[in-house]
Amino acid sequence: MALNRQSLSPTAHLLRNSRLFSLPNPLPRPLVSETYGAGITKASASATLPYPTHQAITTTKSSLARGDWGLKRPLPSRSYLVQVSDPVLRINQLDTIEHVTDFDSAADHVRTRQKWEEMGVPMMKGMTAMRDQDLSGTPPVGAFETRDDTTSYDTEVGLDEAGLYLKALGKSIPGGRTKTRRSKQRSAGEAVAEPPLPFTPFTPPPVDPVVHNTKRWKHEGPWLPGMSADDFVAYLSKQLAGRKKEFHAYLVEFVKNEIYTTRRLAASKAGQTAPMDIAEAEVWHEQQEKAWRHITASQVDAGIKALRKETAENPLSSKLVSKLILPFLKLPAIKFKYKAYAQDASNRDIDQYTFDQDSAPLSTHPSAGLGYLRTKAYIANHPILGPQSSPAPVPARVIQSRTPAGQKEKYARLGVAGFVANDQFSSADTSLASRANISNAADVETLDIETVGGKKLLVQPLFGSVTNDGRIHIKLKRSTGAEIQVARGELDDVPPVRENFDADPLKDLGGAIGKSGVKELDEQSERGRQMSNFLEGLTNEGRGIPEPGMPEPFRRD
Repeated sequence: MALNRQSLSPTAHLLRNSRLFSLPNPLPRPLVSETYGAGITKASASATLPYPTHQAITTTKSSLARGDWGLKRPLPSRSYLVQVSDPVLRINQLDTIEHVTDFDSAADHVRTRQKWEEMGVPMMKGMTAMRDQDLSGTPPVGAFETRDDTTSYDTEVGLDEAGLYLKALGKSIPGGRTKTRRSKQRSAGEAVAEPPLPFTPFTPPPVDPVVHNTKRWKHEGPWLPGMSADDFVAYLSKQLAGRKKEFHAYLVEFVKNEIYTTRRLAASKAGQTAPMDIAEAEVWHEQQEKAWRHITASQVDAGIKALRKETAENPLSSKLVSKLILPFLKLPAIKFKYKAYAQDASNRDIDQYTFDQDSAPLSTHPSAGLGYLRTKAYIANHPILGPQSSPAPVPARVIQSRTPAGQKEKYARLGVAGFVANDQFSSADTSLASRANISNAADVETLDIETVGGKKLLVQPLFGSVTNDGRIHIKLKRSTGAEIQVARGELDDVPPVRENFDADPLKDLGGAIGKSGVKELDEQSERGRQMSNFLEGLTNEGRGIPEPGMPEPFRRD
């Protein structure tokens, strides 16, 4: 038993029983700044960060009374940060020079996440849906679709078209290295024929629409435009230096297949046809295949030089980059964006393009862990009124109007559950808003300073999206239906009342007045009118006289 007690060292026992061991390292602090047209950058040191950088920790009620948070030392219970109903803290520094623990409240991001969960907003991928103003079209792609939520390189589901092509190309590479000799010159000036390289043509994998549209959110390779010069040099020297031979084998096999495909295409365009006789046709095919597959080392070198020349002219769209380098190194695709009309653009050709940040890989999952709904196709069930066509709207505060400080903005800024989002209608949508019978579509032109707490609107959060820098965006829609009355507490569940109750609904039907033109329907209507008159006579006068034509129990002779 003594040996079992001493199997763990005191340090290991401390780490296994302490929550301090599970705290991850904090993320780098993001820049909270905005750049204006004149090049002025406005930053704030106290603004809420777009995403949390420190792990939020909590403790039980019994441990909170003792100040035990699982850290090196107890936290002071007199601090106003822990004297709330449900304290949540973040640790900035475990031990300072004053021998204290620097901590702060993490309720900003924790409460924001709780508000987001209460709204039930599905997460979508990409910012294209945020820019689309037509809300009646096809819904955007969800963050949990099969073709977008891929991380594995081992299965065919996680490979895109270039990855499948590289995998098929690797299977056709010869197993052993074949040494080839360059052409030597004889003393008489004649050249020795080069031996052909071993080559077996392969069939590229079929292009599947699902595979063709596969987009990864996580890559094993780094994002090259986001690397510094030192990181890029270290990446080249440490990770790429030892893979030159492996890549060269893929490159040689790719060039051989390109030469073989080019020869077959040239033969088909030249109109070469096989003989009519079957035996002669087989011999002809064998000769053609032998000629097409005769590829020498000098021809491969010429093909590699042609690929390098194409890459120098068009780096990102060349075959060498798109079909070999990106899938071999498992790098995310790099795209350029034209910025000649940007505010800080210059006249130089090299500065007319910039890297498209929308195509940059995400730093987190497209949902960012905020929600796990794929769509908003669910029915909200009210405890009194039952199922509702639309969920209860969310109040949004008008933070910035369309005309702040005399300037004209396209959208008003609304605050929803701790997030800032654009209004549904822009400054050019006033006519559309009037047709939709929205009375409060134009009341965000100026800031309301008379209403206590500011102007509030009822909106429907449709979906959210996360950019590659970790910022969250929400798409909002104004609430205009009966869900507004439900949110205000007007829970009268009454049937609809028909207007003009005394008017005869069959007055305008048929040729005669009060007639529908159908014999059976007119007879039923006449009997119903007679019964109504009879019952009305019993109620008002105490007696009722049945009219002729009524059933026997009600008629008197």
